Amino acid sequence: MRHHHGILAVWRGNFANAAELFARARTDFRELGCLDAALECRVKFAIAHAYGGEAAAAAEACGEVEAAALAHGESWLHGMALLARALLALRAGEPADATARAGAAIARLRPFQDWWDVAMCVEVIAWSARDAPRRAARLLGVLHLLWESLGGRLGAAPFMRTQHLRLDAEVREALGVAAFDREFRRGARTTVDEALAYVLDESAGVPGLTKRESQVAELVAEGLTNKDIAARLTIAQRTAENHVERILGKLGFTSRTQLAVWTYERRGELP
Repeated sequence: MRHHHGILAVWRGNFANAAELFARARTDFRELGCLDAALECRVKFAIAHAYGGEAAAAAEACGEVEAAALAHGESWLHGMALLARALLALRAGEPADATARAGAAIARLRPFQDWWDVAMCVEVIAWSARDAPRRAARLLGVLHLLWESLGGRLGAAPFMRTQHLRLDAEVREALGVAAFDREFRRGARTTVDEALAYVLDESAGVPGLTKRESQVAELVAEGLTNKDIAARLTIAQRTAENHVERILGKLGFTSRTQLAVWTYERRGELP
């Protein structure tokens, strides 16, 4: 019951109350031996704090959930933790990091057809694109598509309404009504798969990674060292090291082995 009350508190924008309810629900589930439900409460605790609570508490909870998800190959929880990380990056004024983490979250949530949380990730990416108004307008159209497919409207969620409407107004003013409507329709009048391909810029490489980072991830999967990667790409070894560190951070991994396994899974080369 506390879990459901926590969800309702988030919906109403009562983030501190929501985090407390999720913490209590987690304790209840752990006492019952329902560890999967306890972890779900933990990641929702992180998201509640990421929206409007304590950033440090959210980051700590994310780390715990990510470690458990990676240890057991659990993609949905990992995706939710990445969503919380994306929200934290947005709050910290780091739109590029927020976009990368939200993109990586979508890659994990999409196979479950968890369109609600996918839409939340797209919202983060749209907020992060306010300096690129044409893209932001099209992303707002994608959001309209996703919310319509869910049978609801974003404005029904009080905790998101104010910021969403502010972004909508900013982008309309920057583009003008005609240009805004044109880009919005391009995002809204398409299929979900085509819309998400645009959101993730899949033509650029792995969702959440740049083209160069996608190349480096593939080379790590081949077993190359940083020195080997530097030689293969004709870059400095320190640059290769920086790429690997950035990739691990974006995807929430702690080792090259985890990155290699993830890369093979994306290729469909693991059972």
